[in-house]
Amino acid sequence: MSRGLRLLLVSALLSIAYLLPAQSNEQIDAILSEEVATVGSAAYIALSASDIINDDTDPALAVTLAKEAGWLDSERDADQPASFGEFAFLMMQAREVNGGVMYRVFPGPRYAAREFVYQGWSPENRGPASAMSGQFLIRVAGNFLDMTEATR
Repeated sequence: MSRGLRLLLVSALLSIAYLLPAQSNEQIDAILSEEVATVGSAAYIALSASDIINDDTDPALAVTLAKEAGWLDSERDADQPASFGEFAFLMMQAREVNGGVMYRVFPGPRYAAREFVYQGWSPENRGPASAMSGQFLIRVAGNFLDMTEATR
């Protein structure tokens, strides 16, 4: 493993440990091991980072709560692959982040993903429909929380 990759992984894990202290180790380990992050994992991270749910909540319940709030399509299931746009939209809605002009006019996964890339919360340019790993989901959540907490 290269030194840069190791440093990035350590910094991401430290950010997670600092920003999401109440989350259960088992749930975080499960998310980190996902090659393709699920809707349940995305909803769990977004809602728990906003203190809407606690750390022992089942990801399926997080999905149900996100659907009830209108943040997820009613057809989505917890075990389906999550898109980058869905996760970005969940984070922005749960944390009540306004976003740019297009997001304010057309709030949804498309412009939430664009906002994440524009603000630098995502370390790479991704489209709203792209899949992501559990590690990427956690790293982006840490970046988002770091940067939005600094402005509050």
